[in-house]
Amino acid sequence: MSLGATTAKPLIARPVGQIESYSTSRHNLGFYRYVGQTARYTVRRTSLKDTSLESAVEHAIAQTILAHSILQVGIVGEETRTPHFVYLPAINLSQLLSWEHFQLETPADRDSVLQRVLETRHSTSWPDISRRPGYHFIVLCPDVGTALPTETLTVDIVFAYHHGYGDGPSGTILHRTLLRALNSPGSVPSFDPSSHVLTISTRSPLPSPQEALINFRISWLYFIKALWTEFAPSFLKLALLAPALTGKPITPHPDNTRIRLLSFSAHILSDMLQRCREHCTTLTPLLHILVLYSLAKRLPVTENYDGGFTSVSPISLRRLLSPDGLKGFNQDENMGVVLVGQSHRFAPQTIRRIRTPAGGQSAAEDLIWELASSLCKEIKRKVASLPNDDVGLMSYVSDWNERWRKLIGTSRENTWEVSNVGATDFERKARGRLTGLYFRSPAMSLAQLSRSVRLG
Repeated sequence: MSLGATTAKPLIARPVGQIESYSTSRHNLGFYRYVGQTARYTVRRTSLKDTSLESAVEHAIAQTILAHSILQVGIVGEETRTPHFVYLPAINLSQLLSWEHFQLETPADRDSVLQRVLETRHSTSWPDISRRPGYHFIVLCPDVGTALPTETLTVDIVFAYHHGYGDGPSGTILHRTLLRALNSPGSVPSFDPSSHVLTISTRSPLPSPQEALINFRISWLYFIKALWTEFAPSFLKLALLAPALTGKPITPHPDNTRIRLLSFSAHILSDMLQRCREHCTTLTPLLHILVLYSLAKRLPVTENYDGGFTSVSPISLRRLLSPDGLKGFNQDENMGVVLVGQSHRFAPQTIRRIRTPAGGQSAAEDLIWELASSLCKEIKRKVASLPNDDVGLMSYVSDWNERWRKLIGTSRENTWEVSNVGATDFERKARGRLTGLYFRSPAMSLAQLSRSVRLG
């Protein structure tokens, strides 16, 4: 069955929201292809009974798609000022689900394969997104001949998705839904396993966009700052604040993303969290400062650091939403894009303190914790000020595609980004459980580099 042959006019689900347009335009120009989350599932072989793992996973994905209306749509008009989500009458899971079998000889083989798969996916845009959804499931499964003869089978399931479909927590919500579907398979009459086609017979409303869920307060300070950033002559900006070191200028053809996966044991993570509590900070500020420390120590001393470095922390706004769900949006159950970003600036004197610490290794460690604690306070002040944020000014941008084009050849905004999805719990039942989680965002031509870290 071909799903691309129809010429019928697509049925509009709703206009793409303001922050969602931020992502559709970046995808259209190739600056930001996807965000993703990989979960490590452990499945009891006996629980599959007469069902193959392939069939069980495909059925669970069909069940998951029906649970989230945003997974039932495509996007039209990414290249225009007014993109829209459109309902898809059917979804061919053979186009959205692929399997990567590999030989498992050492534990490192699994991460090596995952790293390669993620790099390949990061270099690929979403094809034909008006007639196919902007997401992809990739299952990494060891070959039967090389897998250890145990009672359980461990597989990694990558959920890669267009950022207009969801934020970081949306990936966690997706995997939670998928785990439930694996543990409690339900009837999906509209799914035909022989053709792999899931028919969407009921068109459910999409979750409301961010601007409909949160009433952003824009202070005059924010408004004047935004006008200054957008329209002030560059020579005046330089006179007041030197530009931060953010790497080479923005290019129209981003380089491929390179990934390194780092895993920390539960013991190390527990110790790290205890140290954070002792120093009045959390993991996000600590990771920022470790990146800062690494760059300050490794970049050439001859480089001009008059502007220091800048970084950014995405902050979820789900905490501002009612637990009962506003306009049909439940913060714990609905996929969607609900976030802001906070920029951090690290002054040249901070870089000099890192490069020339007084007191040896102990003093260097004290400095790291001091900076992490200070940054944690900064993030807390930002969270306390929400929803006062300049994301409320996004409605003033009439054409995101054109805005990005004008930035080509100019300096990037940030040196790096630290993003995360926070701590989460997953149910554990007979058929399968979730034992690990990787969150991934790409290195953007418009901004910064990023790394993937799995904790615990």
